[in-house]
Amino acid sequence: MKIRFTFKPVQQSQRQLIHKWIAQDHIKEWLHGDGLSNTMEGLDKFFEGASWGEHWIAYDNDTPFAYLLTSQMDEDAITLDLFICDLNYLGKGIAAPMIREFLISRFPNVKRVLIDPEATNKRAIHVYQKVGFKIINEFIASWHPVLHYQMELYMKDLLERCESESKRE
Repeated sequence: MKIRFTFKPVQQSQRQLIHKWIAQDHIKEWLHGDGLSNTMEGLDKFFEGASWGEHWIAYDNDTPFAYLLTSQMDEDAITLDLFICDLNYLGKGIAAPMIREFLISRFPNVKRVLIDPEATNKRAIHVYQKVGFKIINEFIASWHPVLHYQMELYMKDLLERCESESKRE
């Protein structure tokens, strides 16, 4: 697998960048209310070293373009949330490769990855399915009471698929 992107923890000096990014309409549509409050609170706690999760920025060379959040669910699983934030990167077909690279480079030893898009977020669901996530449950989220899907990816499946694609190249 060719590596295109790098992923680094968010730095305190990038706090304003994150705030600017999540204020954009294409992100506010999906991140608002309690979800937004929890994310911002988590970011502040991350800077204090007391967060429930990790906050990441994806880079294309030196250009930051995406915001990712992970948290440990249990010993076998992590959760993932992500947003393509730089408008120049939207609709370019890079979300699936970025997710694959992120998970393989940062979480190769995790058994499962969980993600929970709103059921109406068809674009995100399509991308997640391209990566290999499968819908395993539906639920109404406490932070935004609309239908969400719980999607799951087994890292061994992702690693095997990427290995077989590399052999074909």
